[in-house]
Amino acid sequence: MTRIQTVDTVRGPLQQLFGLSTVVVTTASAAGPLRIEGLDHGLAQDVVADLAEKPRRRPVMPHDRSSGRHGVAAARRPDHRGGGLVGSGLALVTLAVMWWRDAPWWLVAPVPVPLVSVIAYEALRWSKTRYRLTAEHLELKTGLLVRRHRSIPRGRVRSVDLTADPMHRLLRLAVVRVGTGHRESSSKAAAVSLNALRRAEAQTLRASLVRRDGDGADETIARFDRRWLRFGPLSFASPVLGLSALGATYETLDILGYDPDHVLIPYLIDRLGEADPLVVSVLAVLGLLLVGAIGALGWYAETWWDFRLVREPSGGLRASRGLFVTRSATLEEERLHGVEVAEPLMLRLGGGAYTYAVATGAGGAEDEADTFNTSVLLPPAPIGESHRVAAEVLHEDDDPGQVVSLVPHTRHALARRIRWAFLAGAGLGGVPAGLGLWLGPVLVHAGWICALAVWAGGLLFARDGYRNLGHGITGNYLVTRHGSLKRRTIALRRGGVIGWTVTQWAWHRRATLCRVTATTPGGRGAYHVKDVLMGEGLRFAEKAVPGLLVPFLTRRPWEGRSPQGYASGHGRDLG
Repeated sequence: MTRIQTVDTVRGPLQQLFGLSTVVVTTASAAGPLRIEGLDHGLAQDVVADLAEKPRRRPVMPHDRSSGRHGVAAARRPDHRGGGLVGSGLALVTLAVMWWRDAPWWLVAPVPVPLVSVIAYEALRWSKTRYRLTAEHLELKTGLLVRRHRSIPRGRVRSVDLTADPMHRLLRLAVVRVGTGHRESSSKAAAVSLNALRRAEAQTLRASLVRRDGDGADETIARFDRRWLRFGPLSFASPVLGLSALGATYETLDILGYDPDHVLIPYLIDRLGEADPLVVSVLAVLGLLLVGAIGALGWYAETWWDFRLVREPSGGLRASRGLFVTRSATLEEERLHGVEVAEPLMLRLGGGAYTYAVATGAGGAEDEADTFNTSVLLPPAPIGESHRVAAEVLHEDDDPGQVVSLVPHTRHALARRIRWAFLAGAGLGGVPAGLGLWLGPVLVHAGWICALAVWAGGLLFARDGYRNLGHGITGNYLVTRHGSLKRRTIALRRGGVIGWTVTQWAWHRRATLCRVTATTPGGRGAYHVKDVLMGEGLRFAEKAVPGLLVPFLTRRPWEGRSPQGYASGHGRDLG
């Protein structure tokens, strides 16, 4: 029962007709949800009550001003103004474009039908949505054709996030998302999302879900500094944003009726046709990079403006940010298992880094590229500030990832990376070169030039990736570092490691290398010590968490029972 994260009752149209229900139970296991289908609806409610351990009478929560009969906390609806936000926005944009382009009446007349349908659907969905917070559970009922009743034990709540886009902010509304840390396919699969709550009600709900004993004021750990804006353009996304801006400009001109194919593009060809192609190409690339840098700077400002990380008296870490779309995420400190300092290549060259929490219910692999990553403790900021925040969050004098003495890895790891770089260059260059032997010498020259470029870049990245490898132990933390395009330094609490995985591929065995993975209930769930000698990796795991790996190892009879006596060098030595 203690491993249950959510209990859902699902009823499709046919099930509602015959009085049946499906019960879906989600647990912390990666095996997936358990489905019990074809139950009588009354029996399904009894099963849900037994699984969720619900009392027959629930006390009224302090923030509930009204209650139902028999003292049960009253169900509530989201704000009715949220039901038409999507439809109203689509209507305004569509009508504005048609007015600008002088669309004929017969084209404008059908537009209200789908827009009114969207607004009606949202209104009906709002009328069928209810939520309730009791002393033990957060419950949500929603759905039109398929009715769903979701129940989350409050003890399984891992994060509470608040977001508000410009329309929500105008109406003083917010979206509340409650996470449980489920990993079955996406963290969103085991969360309750409440759209369009009044801002005060959303903040009260967040405080109720993360409330712990504690008095006093919030302690500010970090606050946004405008000087950090210089890190905005230091991203590989800048050129992509430049191309995206070019494409968006073309589409906008086309929508507004300026016909860039027959007006703008021929005009540019006529004006630039007599110029030096090399100069035009260089200026075009520089222009794209400049536009991309401006776009990246704007994205940074919108995402991280007014960032603030505070420690609440109740034992939570709350990070709030956003210029147009505001976001607020709360993590419980008792769920924190470590900290990760990530340095993408461009950001590392500029002296900056991200800081992430390794916490249960936040920071999964699928969330890392998300704009609203709930595990972010600090936006791109100076590396010194990242280390300071990491130490503050962990209640340490210094960041363990900064003060630890990392053990360098064997040069076999460097040789492995060089081999991969050589193979990549040979493959990418060999294909056009081989085609060139048949089609013409131009492809042959393109092939060897491509191979040389890949080999040169590959050698640089191989050397950098090797130099970034390391692992070590300091105090209550184990630390691992790896990566070149994105160097990661992870400090994990040794008490939070619940398992080890030792992996050795065929190309590892000749060099007696392996990958040792620490398993934790937080963050991405698995953190690697890459390309380490088998014996060294096993000794590191045993020293970090004594006794956890020993039952799965064998010792050579002529060696002692110390950690140095563990079998190493071959995958067959693992027990």
